Amino acid sequence: MKSSTIAVALIAGAAVAGGGLFAAKRMRSNAETAAARAAATTQMPATTTAATAQAGGPIATPAAPSVMEVAPTDLGVSETREVRRELPLTGQLRPIRQAFVRAKVAGEVLEMQVKEGETVKNGQILVRINPAEYQARLDERLATLAGSKATWENNERTRRNNEELLRKNFISQQAYDNTLANSSVALEQVKAAEANVALARKTLDDTILRAPWAGMIAERAAQVGDRAAVDMKLLSLVDLARMEIEAAVPASEIPSVAVGQEVAFRVEGFAERSFTGRVARIAPQSTAGSRSILVYIDMPNTDGTLKGGMFAKGNLTLTRRDSVVAAPIAALREERGDTVVYAIRDGRLARLPVKTGARNDDEAWAEITQGLDAGVQVIKTNLGSMNPGIEVRVTNARGGAEPAKTEAPTPAPAPAVAKP
Repeated sequence: MKSSTIAVALIAGAAVAGGGLFAAKRMRSNAETAAARAAATTQMPATTTAATAQAGGPIATPAAPSVMEVAPTDLGVSETREVRRELPLTGQLRPIRQAFVRAKVAGEVLEMQVKEGETVKNGQILVRINPAEYQARLDERLATLAGSKATWENNERTRRNNEELLRKNFISQQAYDNTLANSSVALEQVKAAEANVALARKTLDDTILRAPWAGMIAERAAQVGDRAAVDMKLLSLVDLARMEIEAAVPASEIPSVAVGQEVAFRVEGFAERSFTGRVARIAPQSTAGSRSILVYIDMPNTDGTLKGGMFAKGNLTLTRRDSVVAAPIAALREERGDTVVYAIRDGRLARLPVKTGARNDDEAWAEITQGLDAGVQVIKTNLGSMNPGIEVRVTNARGGAEPAKTEAPTPAPAPAVAKP
């Protein structure tokens, strides 16, 4: 009993001693951790500021730039130009003169002396049709004519003889009148035979088909040996010296269109070449099912470069004005309902409200009616937010920057064409 009590007491003492030792170790560990945290706090790097900012703390605002650098390609110059108001037109080219060479008589085609693409002269023989039948018919008519002439000559001699006998009262008036009638009938028969001969000769001549005017063979619709019927198409002939474009114009624009107005065209296949024509005719009424009126443009083509069927796209000049101020369309900006241009004045950026007139999207120019003079450098590239009053410098080829000039030399005037 006494020994058991002693054992329990020893165990309890050991437990108390162990708990005290554990508490002491934990206190020492907490103290070391606190010291480490204090050291880290006193030696915090600069990145803590950024972390604080991300957490919602205050951020320092960087200073705005005092100089704006632009490349030479970012700049344009307003110019004094000729401005045209134009109406876009499209259509296909076709020769003004074109004709079908048709058979005038029926028969076998003996010769086709031309092919597609060949040039022919006025009166040149193109086709021969077998003339045998028509030659025989002419010979028959000639024989009939000869017989009619012989009959008339005989009757005429009888009439003259009876006339002399009537004068001497050897025959009656009735006998003379009969011979006179016979002679007259024979004469009319001669005339009819002569007409038949002329018709037969014309038919024989029609077996040879000639070019009605100088031109080019566009189509060959028959071959040697074919049986040609009357009015059958054998060849197609065109004259490429003058071409025509049929273009549809909105009825609302017709009051501005007049005969003689100039039209500039570009044709597929001739991207770098411009062709010029003039309005030759205006249709008297709109085409069925549309509100467009056809306009016919005459284009000279003396060298034969243009061909029928080519597609042409051009502009009809409605009005033309000389010596107006124009700026690149890329320099125009829309800000709060106003059209503005950012220009360079005294080496600094200036915001200039302007008013525009005609625009030419193809040439990328716009007429400036108010707010800008010719020869002023303008910003034509979108450089983002613009700060009026800032100094502008232009970068050079060496990578440096030079102060921007207020004005640039005015180039020679060039035409600007306005679209309606």
